[in-house]
Amino acid sequence: MTNSTGASESQPAAPVRRSREEQRAATRGRLLEAAGEVFAERGFYGASVEEITERAGFTRGAFYSNFETKADLFLAVLDAHIERDRQLVTDVLARDPSANAFFELLKQRSAGVRESGETQRWALLWAEFWLHVMRNPELAPKLAERQAGVRAGIAEMVERQCATFGITLPLPAEHLAAVMLAVDDGLRLQESLDPTSVPSDLRARMIMVLFQGLAASSRR
Repeated sequence: MTNSTGASESQPAAPVRRSREEQRAATRGRLLEAAGEVFAERGFYGASVEEITERAGFTRGAFYSNFETKADLFLAVLDAHIERDRQLVTDVLARDPSANAFFELLKQRSAGVRESGETQRWALLWAEFWLHVMRNPELAPKLAERQAGVRAGIAEMVERQCATFGITLPLPAEHLAAVMLAVDDGLRLQESLDPTSVPSDLRARMIMVLFQGLAASSRR
């Protein structure tokens, strides 16, 4: 299109219209982000649907069109947290599957999580929500499903690293994963109560000791 002088006029860009699915995904993402912040600040019981939706810039209607209860929202936040951890480990080991890279990842992650205060926040949130589930057993299958997924992910990592190190497992990887998860949960709780009792690299060193024991058992 040209103006009276013959020069072309640029047309304003048409606004990009998102599909209903894209809008719903964006709304859900903002709710998850806001919920992560509010849960970290208030805890599971202290956080309210009103505060979460207000921080996300939505109404209660937006919340209930995406989640049935506050517990369902917390589980979705937990899913996102688990996926970030899984993707981090997967990416690092895909670039370098060596033992040095594996243990360096564990040390750096432990130190970074402590410095950010994430350890204490998640330890308290996890303990609080676990108690909520014990008091509301209808939620147990949902949390157990997440636990099973985490154990499966750890078991896959153990099997992959043992294959890299030439270690023959003396028991199912799933059982080792359950022990590793229990140790990590216990250390997080101890650290949240008394940070000086748990050195920042203790998780990494304990996993190293575990693999050294597996290697020794494999040789025998």
